[in-house]
Amino acid sequence: MNNFPKLQNRSVSRRFANDGPTVSPATSYAGVHAAPFVAPALKLASTLANGYVRQIDGIQNKAVISSLTSTGTIVPANCAWDDTDSLTLGERVLTLTDLAVMEALCRKTLLPTWAGMTGARETMTAGSPEFVNFSMATVAGYTAQGVEVGIWQGIATTLPQGFLSNDGVFDNGGYRASILNAGGVDGTPVTNEQVVGATGFDAAASVIIGATGAFHLAYNNAVTNCPAILNRPDIAFYCSPKTAGNYMTALAISGAHQGVNMQSTNQAFDSLQFLGIPIHVCPGMFDDALILTYEENLVVGSNLMTDYTTAQYIDAWQFDGSDQVKIAMRFGLGMQVGLPSDVVVAALTGIFTA
Repeated sequence: MNNFPKLQNRSVSRRFANDGPTVSPATSYAGVHAAPFVAPALKLASTLANGYVRQIDGIQNKAVISSLTSTGTIVPANCAWDDTDSLTLGERVLTLTDLAVMEALCRKTLLPTWAGMTGARETMTAGSPEFVNFSMATVAGYTAQGVEVGIWQGIATTLPQGFLSNDGVFDNGGYRASILNAGGVDGTPVTNEQVVGATGFDAAASVIIGATGAFHLAYNNAVTNCPAILNRPDIAFYCSPKTAGNYMTALAISGAHQGVNMQSTNQAFDSLQFLGIPIHVCPGMFDDALILTYEENLVVGSNLMTDYTTAQYIDAWQFDGSDQVKIAMRFGLGMQVGLPSDVVVAALTGIFTA
């Protein structure tokens, strides 16, 4: 059964493919004017949209992330001046990676969805502002999904700077080179690594919420190695949807399958927490991995609102005989950690020993 409006018939579809005002080869948006299209490509990424990390826009190339640590400022009373030199100013550099989106879209492929969303008014043509905006927004939405993955996993040869990997694979090699764990030439860890047993992320027997579960082990690691972060108001766990799903299942079947609130699986968990610490579910995170730190410590930078961001819509069909429109976006993205020593990374045994 054809549920699409009248615009789907052959004659109208053909007119769609050929009608439209004659415009210049490209409609270009640069700098702040690119924000309506480039900004959604970044800001719709779940981690950024929910404010789970610190975001810095307006970077042209690099930004210095400063940190101030102290071993104690109180000294015995005396008549001299002795500050014990206890304050240490640290710096970590966030460097942007230049990225581009270059999509060639067939207008006929976009037609059914666009027609359904607009109501298929017959006065609309392929060159209308509505169609341009729809095409740009569609590409921006899919780009946001790629940005979400890139923030955590990196993208091999494209975005070699994810929080947990530099090549899209969460393993010993990629992890040692990642910005969370870049300890220098020898790759010595500067984060707090927590090895989790083979069943530590398993919900089948409520393991994930037990003493050997991933959340419990990560929390205990923080108690031992960086207890100060537990007092931070923005402290949080970061995990993948799979890990969050296992955690919810474990909550629901705990206590002889009676679960939290004695409702077993007949309940929804609107928000998750472990010992009062929020659990941020990030679709770009690796499965079977946890991060425990505070939001201000994870920094994502971009060159939004600078002259280095551009978005272009090109009516290629008017010039090369195709039925394509081309969309290009250019922007910069980078990740950095303020204090790696304030981060606990928990993962299965093989991640740290492979």
